[in-house]
Parts: sequence; structure tokens; C-alpha cells
Amino acid sequence: MQCRKFYDRGMKGEKPTDPCYESRLFRDWRYGAGWFHTGAKAGTPIHLRQVKVGKFAILTTRFPGEPEEARRIVGLFRIGEILETPETVLIAAPKGRVRLPMEEAKELFFWAYHTTSSGRPDWRTGLARYLDDDQVHRILADIAATVRDEHTGDEINHLIVQAFGDASVPPAFGHLSQRSAHRPTNIARARKYGLGGEGREHKKLKEWLSEHPEKLGLTNVTNVAIEHTFPSGDSADLVFTHKAGRYTVVEVETTNPLPGAHQAIKYRVLLCAEKGLDLDAREVRAILVAWQIPEEVRTFCERYEIGFQVHKLSS
Repeated sequence: MQCRKFYDRGMKGEKPTDPCYESRLFRDWRYGAGWFHTGAKAGTPIHLRQVKVGKFAILTTRFPGEPEEARRIVGLFRIGEILETPETVLIAAPKGRVRLPMEEAKELFFWAYHTTSSGRPDWRTGLARYLDDDQVHRILADIAATVRDEHTGDEINHLIVQAFGDASVPPAFGHLSQRSAHRPTNIARARKYGLGGEGREHKKLKEWLSEHPEKLGLTNVTNVAIEHTFPSGDSADLVFTHKAGRYTVVEVETTNPLPGAHQAIKYRVLLCAEKGLDLDAREVRAILVAWQIPEEVRTFCERYEIGFQVHKLSS
């Protein structure tokens, strides 16, 4: 509470002398269950009865201004010790401590994995919720797929093997389980477009092209995939499927086409591999689309057999 008041003052004035749990959690790597503040139990410590050494604590928060359904997972630790002092305090084991960067935490929604009796994302009171092993397994798997740091990913996968062996990863059954099911696409998009996300003009042009393949000179189209995600985690703007087992990868750029030309080469090769074709198979072609394409980019595309077209929609 004191930390929130300090934040609402613009981080000005007297700092809290007893910071909230979140402000020191990743320094001390210990979590206290807290005390009851209202009701018949007000002033008494909270005890966690369903915790065990070796199990996991999943750390969540709501960022300022966000609703409860946007609660994110910001880290985790494996429980190494449990104290009653007099509240229940969980102390992290030396290994198995993970703090997620903001960009990655924003991709992990707690309510994708957990449900309540109310039938909606609803935390209400208290600092803790209990998760079963299947929920934790799914969360750990999604975190491992999200983190960019290879060492952290390996560490989490090692924790999964230690805790769950070779058991299949269960599906998510939370209120917002689709946010787990769509993770590969969401992760690929986040890594492709960065913190700022996809620009409005880029999205508009991409969607227009998906609806008008004839503007690209494409015929016999049987399907179009927007943001096609490869097993590598890369994501192509558009992949058109044609009759007779042919495909076209389209990379859309607006103001800077050279990176898109390089990406078009990569996506063409990835699609060949995905379809079990030779990496230079004629069944797969690639096209770069941009607002304008300078001569040096055209020369580059011609050298590597990348088609190119100029398209810009009116505002």
C-alpha cells in the first residue's frame, strides 16, 4: 500500500520505510503470505497449508492501470525452505530463481492458467492462490518458450524435467486459455515488431494484400495465412498457398525495405524446409512489398530471385 501511494505521487516525497513485497521480492527471494487486514481474522498472520519444499512459487502482478484480467507472470522460484514467523514465509532455493524482463512478462497472462468459482478473472483478497501440478507444468513450458535468454530457457527446461520428467505438457484451462494456445504466434509477432508492436500502416497494407492477391499477380490461390509462424519462431507476414503445391511468401515493409528483402530470403528457405522441399525449390517463391524500393534493394532482390512490388494505400 505504501509503495503504491509513493508511485501515485510520481515517486516523489518520502520513500516507504517498509516497502511492499514486490519491491524487494527479487532482491531477497522470499515471499510472505501476509496478514489479514479485515474481517474476524484481522491482525492475524496468514498460513499457507498447501505448500511444500521443491514445489514452485509463481510470481504475478498487475501493472498500474491494467484490469485484473491482465495480471501477468513476472517470475518464479522453486521453494527451498518454509518458515512460520509467524506468517508463512517461502524462501527460494539457490537454483531455480527466474525474474522475467518486462517485455517477456507482458506475454504471460496468469488467468490463462487459473480459474475461480466466480467464473471470471477475480483475485479479490489475499496474496496467494494455489495451483496444481498441471497448471504449473503448463506455465513453466510457456515461460521456457517465451524467454529469449538461452541460459534462462535451459534452466527452466531443466526444472521441468526435474519436476515432471518426460510427462506431456498439459493444455491450459484458465479463464483466458486462448492466450496460452496462441503463444507461438504472439511470441513471433512480439519478437518481429519489438516493443512498439506492429505499425498501423504496416498492418493495413498486409491485410489488404491478403484480400487482394491479384494485386501481387498471384493466381490459383487456395489459402492465405497471415503471420505464418515457423517452428524456428520466425513469422512471415503472408504465405499464400496455390494449386499444384506452390507457395508464395510475402514480406511487407513500409519505409525501410532492405531488412525485408533479407527476411524474404529467410522465409522462403524456412517454408521450403517446412514443406520438405529442397531449399532452392521452384515451388516456393518470395515477394517483397514496400512503399518504395530503392535501386540498390531492387538489385539485391534480383540477385537472390526475390520478387518486389511497390504498394502504398491511401490514408
